[in-house]
Amino acid sequence: MTDTYFFYGTLSYPPLLKQVLGRIPEMRPAFLDGFAPHVAQREGEDMPFPILRPSEVGVPGVLIETLTEEEDARLRAHEAAYGLHPCDIVLDGIDGSVRAQVFMPDEGRWQAGAPWDLAEWVETHGELATAAAQDVLSALQDMTFDQAYARKPQFLIRAASRVRAQMPRPHALRKAPEAGDVETVSVHIPYAKFFAVEDYELRHKRFDGSMSDVLSRAAFVSGDAAVVLPYDPVRDKVLLIEQFRVGPHARGDSNPWLLEAIAGRIDPGETPEQTVRREAVEEAKLSVSELIAASSFYPSPGAKAEYVYCYLGIADLHEDAAAPGGKPDEGEDIRPHLVSYDTFMALIDSGEIDNGPTLICAMALMRKRDALRQRDSAG
Repeated sequence: MTDTYFFYGTLSYPPLLKQVLGRIPEMRPAFLDGFAPHVAQREGEDMPFPILRPSEVGVPGVLIETLTEEEDARLRAHEAAYGLHPCDIVLDGIDGSVRAQVFMPDEGRWQAGAPWDLAEWVETHGELATAAAQDVLSALQDMTFDQAYARKPQFLIRAASRVRAQMPRPHALRKAPEAGDVETVSVHIPYAKFFAVEDYELRHKRFDGSMSDVLSRAAFVSGDAAVVLPYDPVRDKVLLIEQFRVGPHARGDSNPWLLEAIAGRIDPGETPEQTVRREAVEEAKLSVSELIAASSFYPSPGAKAEYVYCYLGIADLHEDAAAPGGKPDEGEDIRPHLVSYDTFMALIDSGEIDNGPTLICAMALMRKRDALRQRDSAG
């Protein structure tokens, strides 16, 4: 028989608990005296969860007693990957005092912040945390708890990408998706650091309606990204940034310094629009007044899970509009360039600009430039 557990925080959210256990078990109300839940605070922490601190307020929650050995192991593994471990407590249940386990962080790891509000957490983070649970449990097949805990930011980025990906997609010409189209037999993660590689054994429905044989496929996982090309319709100028890129270096490119639009990974809890505004300040000290959506795309769908959101960013590109930027603690060294539209096109024609996101933004600018210039001249 497994332990009895008391849940008062994120595990009280049924969708997350179902993702962790595979089902929603029977729950009974309970109350823990002498404590109150607070938001755990720590530098760099980007997924709120509660910790208990002594208080006269008390903590309402639920008791879970019906877990199988496998479910118990999944639960403990999921919580350990976040640095939480079970501790003995005695609390009030509907039938009197009950001894149970509650998941707690290591002493001194976090400071207590604002009072914990489960309803607020569900609204702002519930969907993301539920999606991340899938990645945590999958990763623990191939890595230790400590390794999984170190990858927590990547789990959240991956989960946020999955949430965006599940939005309905157009299918006027291509196949309309149906339940059971793809069957994942197994997933393993042979490499996981800043990025990850996922090895799949899967089968999918063929165009003739039959299922394929089991296929071995690998995907390079890096999370979604957002790109903005700053443009000044009055001056007819664009802003480019220049920086060293390891991809061209690894290929053996004779010049691994690239001219690009501003770009960055979408952080958990951010929208793509918030990302590009943040990155414009970080990389070029530039404020963007308006965003105009351009085409978004998979850069290499045969191997990469990344999805890129592209924008034109209307900005005042006067002579001193931008400054060298980047985050030194991440080794970024970025130089901005203000160039005319004609120079921008010439750099594309010569091949000096040769990265996909910037070319996609350039295509959008070519289509929208005249209208943007007419609009601003009329204003």
